[in-house]
Amino acid sequence: MNEIDRLTIEQAKKKDRIAFKRVYDFYSPFIWKIAYRTMHGDAEAAGEAVQDTFIRVHESLHKFSGESGLSTWLYRIVFNVCLTALAKQKRTRIMQPLDENIAVKTSLAESLDSKDQVRAILASMSAEDQFLLTGREVLDLSYEELAAITGDNAGTLRTRLSRLKEQIRKNFKE
Repeated sequence: MNEIDRLTIEQAKKKDRIAFKRVYDFYSPFIWKIAYRTMHGDAEAAGEAVQDTFIRVHESLHKFSGESGLSTWLYRIVFNVCLTALAKQKRTRIMQPLDENIAVKTSLAESLDSKDQVRAILASMSAEDQFLLTGREVLDLSYEELAAITGDNAGTLRTRLSRLKEQIRKNFKE
């Protein structure tokens, strides 16, 4: 992904509102895509994640060292915000009555189109695996970018993604 210019970043770090708005305008569409996919297509939750992400960015942008791209730093933040929100949702669901927790599972054969298949596949994965798969295959992030975002080793992520794809092939054969 292209990066915003260093001057804008430096001005935003100094709490320049116009510069921070430029950072927001430049990166928010991509942050939205990550949040939307990580939050399982829940637009409201994704919107909250984007908002929480940029609040955290505003509070801590002065700590950004510039060793990596700003996009990598931002992706790491949105990824962590989404994981926290998903964990909170999971805790909330656990506390609901049992009959509300029962998920209706449909077989792949019952799916009407490929979107349903993709949703079924993603729903069967952890948030981390969803992020890894969509980050690599949909967002076209490099293994190095994914490593910077997740904090894992790029080689480990290659192996993990390979195993994940094999598991998908096994579990969702038509």
